[in-house]
Amino acid sequence: MHPVRPLVAVKAKVGELSALSNLRSPQDAQVSVLVELLDSVAPTGGRILPALVRAAVRAASHGRPLWIDTTWLTAGSPLAQQPGGVFEFLDHAIEFAAQAELGLFAPDVAYLIPVVALDASEYELRRVRLLLEHQDRDIAIRLPHSGGPLRELLGRIDSIMKSTGTRPGQVHTILDAGFVETVRPGQATAAAETASALSDLLGPATTTLLAGSIPARRTTYVTTERDRPEVTLWNETHHASANGVSYGDYGVTHPLPPRSDGNPRTPNPYLCYTVPGKTVLLRRKVEEGDDPAERFTDLVEELAERNDFAGPDYSWGDGELARCRRTGGRTAGSVSRWVAMATSHHIEHVARRSATDL
Repeated sequence: MHPVRPLVAVKAKVGELSALSNLRSPQDAQVSVLVELLDSVAPTGGRILPALVRAAVRAASHGRPLWIDTTWLTAGSPLAQQPGGVFEFLDHAIEFAAQAELGLFAPDVAYLIPVVALDASEYELRRVRLLLEHQDRDIAIRLPHSGGPLRELLGRIDSIMKSTGTRPGQVHTILDAGFVETVRPGQATAAAETASALSDLLGPATTTLLAGSIPARRTTYVTTERDRPEVTLWNETHHASANGVSYGDYGVTHPLPPRSDGNPRTPNPYLCYTVPGKTVLLRRKVEEGDDPAERFTDLVEELAERNDFAGPDYSWGDGELARCRRTGGRTAGSVSRWVAMATSHHIEHVARRSATDL
């Protein structure tokens, strides 16, 4: 078993989903990926749903179905208004695509793992139960930053299990610590206490501590190294928990979805590149008349000269980065391309690393 048992949470956006569709290492199958749906995912038209379906088919064929999370969907979301609910709609879309693409070789597995909110309504829980009756599968419950008194938390999880017809060993939990700037005193101890209680309730299913430290805004054009306190928090929690806890992070983006004011801006090229215990943050300023793709090439040239650049054969994303060098014959001028490369590298990094060099 992989010593870290990692989970990486990504947003349902073109860049992140492109990275998932291009995972190529057998080690990648050891990483579970949680996809947070956004209102921009439309049931018809657009690029995001097809990208999500492709990524889900790839993940299922590796035996690691995507964990699908509806935390950020609003009541006005086109997906939320689908008859049968979000999970049923996506499950059918992914299953149909897998059978169309793979035919007899389509895997006989569940095509997604539903992630249930702690305050999910009885209607939502009934829809999950119907999904499990269609194809038996695990589920996950996402716990907020502060889940309240432990007894109440365990009671609510027990209620969710009864409503969905799930059993111990079938229900995973995610302790969501959100954005972590530094590890607070007592934070790991509290997380470990909760994780141990959840393990006693849920049996062999995983409890994952999810946290991230990528800042919401990029404020400098100087290349910097930023510590990854989510690794420190997980290590301290892991060692303090009698039953162990799995590692989870938010990849190369901020835990919260970005806010948009609707005004398009010329992107200043940036890259969040994961190395052991740290993130290398690179950024270039686009002056008037500059081509963002050219400035991204400048950034990649700097990265390639660093000792911690993993090399073009490390992941799909690293190969794409190498092709964006001046001798590579390719350019990248969009945020989605930059995020795709960084996400691919990050997932490969987490897949390969042990607890001592994460």
